[in-house]
Amino acid sequence: MPRSGSANRPARTRLVLGCSVLALLAGSLLTGCSSQDARSLANQACSHVERGLAAEHKAASAGSIRARLLRAEALDQIRTALPLAAVAAGQDTTWQALEATLSESNRVPLRYLLPALSAQCAGTG
Repeated sequence: MPRSGSANRPARTRLVLGCSVLALLAGSLLTGCSSQDARSLANQACSHVERGLAAEHKAASAGSIRARLLRAEALDQIRTALPLAAVAAGQDTTWQALEATLSESNRVPLRYLLPALSAQCAGTG
């Protein structure tokens, strides 16, 4: 004698499988959106990095007072990039190195960070 409810087992199995597939598709779709948002944020961060690089390069050939102002501008641009890179890194681990390098700007002289930042932002945008 068949147990009660065993006739409905195939229908329940299909329902569970269908829900699982929908959950996987939704997760993939949300991950894709998150990745696009992260790239956009990283691009914004790298725009600030590029402005910082330009200011630092100008400072190299400027007089002492102008150089000081340009270096302050460069540092401001780098620090403005940090929160954007932090959110991008939280959404997509691809950007964690950029965030880590930017976060060193309060401990390491900017001139030492610029080559890494330039490389990490190469190809964005």
